[in-house]
Amino acid sequence: MLRNQRGFTLIELVITLFLLGILVSVTFPTYNGVYDRFLLQNTANEIKSALYLAQQYSLDESRDYCFELFQDIFRVREQKFGGRVVYRQKIDETIKVLPGYSSDATYNCHGTSSYSKFVLGNKKGEKIYIETMLGTGRARVSKIY
Repeated sequence: MLRNQRGFTLIELVITLFLLGILVSVTFPTYNGVYDRFLLQNTANEIKSALYLAQQYSLDESRDYCFELFQDIFRVREQKFGGRVVYRQKIDETIKVLPGYSSDATYNCHGTSSYSKFVLGNKKGEKIYIETMLGTGRARVSKIY
């Protein structure tokens, strides 16, 4: 006498999990590239915000403030010997600061700065640059190229 049994057999579950594992392994590298691009864009936007912070501090306190970019951190500090650091943030280890470009931008008491260009890259070779405009001190972030 056969009973109407509902459910899956063990072999059906194993085959389903195997096929699902193959699908996940095929699509995972695609998401990894998206994450790298997102991290590069997000780091550039954080640097842009730190540049605006330096500009705002210089306007509010009528002092010179400096934005500095190193290989592993960026910071905003007072532009004098031993000046206090008002903001500091670590850069993700997958993001690299490319050499040969500016390493700092100084805002005077009027909130203006000279031209500076910072270039970041990720491990896939994609780049993005951040510029501070001459005279206005405004920051602009490019698209990833």
